[in-house]
Amino acid sequence: MKIAIIGGTGSIGRGFALRWGQKHHVIVGSREKGKAEDKAAEYTKALKDHGYDSHITGDINAKAASESEIVVLAIRYGQITSMIEQIGQKLKNKIIISVVVPMEKDTCIIVPDSVPLAIPADSREDYKADYFCYINPPAGSAAQEIDSLLPDGNELVSAFHNVPAAKLANLDIALNYDIGVCGNNMKSKKIVFELVREIPGMRPLDIGPLETSSMVESITPLLVNVAIRNKMKDVGIKFVD
Repeated sequence: MKIAIIGGTGSIGRGFALRWGQKHHVIVGSREKGKAEDKAAEYTKALKDHGYDSHITGDINAKAASESEIVVLAIRYGQITSMIEQIGQKLKNKIIISVVVPMEKDTCIIVPDSVPLAIPADSREDYKADYFCYINPPAGSAAQEIDSLLPDGNELVSAFHNVPAAKLANLDIALNYDIGVCGNNMKSKKIVFELVREIPGMRPLDIGPLETSSMVESITPLLVNVAIRNKMKDVGIKFVD
């Protein structure tokens, strides 16, 4: 199977390439062909160093998309429109996987326990702290926004929003995460389920139709805040019963 990773030179793109490149032909996509090829060579070497044969190549985003059966959108929320304009004509009868999370950094006032609760207004700036919040897209979610921009004949599946990029790319550690999958076509979702299962330690869970994607996307800023406020690292999710 040919899998294009649009945004494949980024941190989450690296993880997908290293995991799926062990079995599939992965095409790393970038705006610059040279950068894509350099990253593809880097990923190939990393897999070789771990004893894996691989077939990872690099190309510009549009070419990568046109040559693949599955196209992974591993990009920032603000890049959605320009990226679909760039690759949209190359998308026909493909499964598109969105890992896009609409989130941004904001600030709040957090008063440490050593300071009185009532602080002067002119001192509040001293206690500003960053946190991350979910951006509510007009369409309801990033996935729904992407779906509205895609040419007819493609199937969009929303998944992999909550997996820590650093751990996904680290082949020396064991993973133990659940991956929520949203989409309206069960055939496409089942293919994504199998891609999830191919990554050791990952379990796919059916969340529902594409309309449920906002629930999964919004977990990512929650996980980032949990990690920051509680001095944790690379937090993911696992459902237990």
